[in-house]
Amino acid sequence: MAFTEKDLDNLSQLARITVKPEEKQKMLHDMQSILGYVSEINAVSGSVEREIPELRNVFRDDIITHETGSNTKAVLAEAPATEDNYVKVNQVFK
Repeated sequence: MAFTEKDLDNLSQLARITVKPEEKQKMLHDMQSILGYVSEINAVSGSVEREIPELRNVFRDDIITHETGSNTKAVLAEAPATEDNYVKVNQVFK
């Protein structure tokens, strides 16, 4: 199938672009080259079989490594001010 000037006019209208008369011959040549390349690709018959990799869980189980509150004393010891086992900070909003 040849790509004609009428096809180029129709395509430019659908794409809402203006093709200048001096650009038409170059565009026709380019489009015919592109369509020729696509027809070569379509002519190749072949199938590629992909191997499906074995599915496995790559995440670790949630295991509690420390007891709750085991680091509380160490954190509170580093804080500049504490009150009732909380870090005391200056008021941000008034």
